Amino acid sequence: MKSIAKIKQRVFLDTNIILDVLSSDNRNHREASRKIFQAMRNEDFEGFITTQSIIDAQYILSKEKGFSPGKFGQVMLFIMSFVNVTHIDGLSIREALKNPTGDFEDDAQFIQADSEDVDVVVTSDHRFLARQDGNGPLFITPEGFIEKMS
Repeated sequence: MKSIAKIKQRVFLDTNIILDVLSSDNRNHREASRKIFQAMRNEDFEGFITTQSIIDAQYILSKEKGFSPGKFGQVMLFIMSFVNVTHIDGLSIREALKNPTGDFEDDAQFIQADSEDVDVVVTSDHRFLARQDGNGPLFITPEGFIEKMS
């Protein structure tokens, strides 16, 4: 009898998870975020980030002392070899504009995550975490996600 392949969880990573891993600053969720990327690289789940997250991360990190555009590019190309990169399209932008919550970037990210039919959204943004309504994906911190993986 053939075994049924395990269905992988679909996990959306917010921009701050990328920043946790790439920032030269000692960010609170660095270790958990690194473990998430390692698990994604090991194909423990299917990961998603947006093109907007990559652009935002590059912009934010470029303000840090010692930032290297070349190093950023190398690391992002490596990450992109094992993560799905999705773009926030016009339909998602329109939807975010129709239902504003006060943080347009989060609105657009959420709508894109929802359109990818993800099971989990990993973020350390408290406003993003507050979106949990029981009807969509689970919103969870990096540490919470690592704990649930164990």
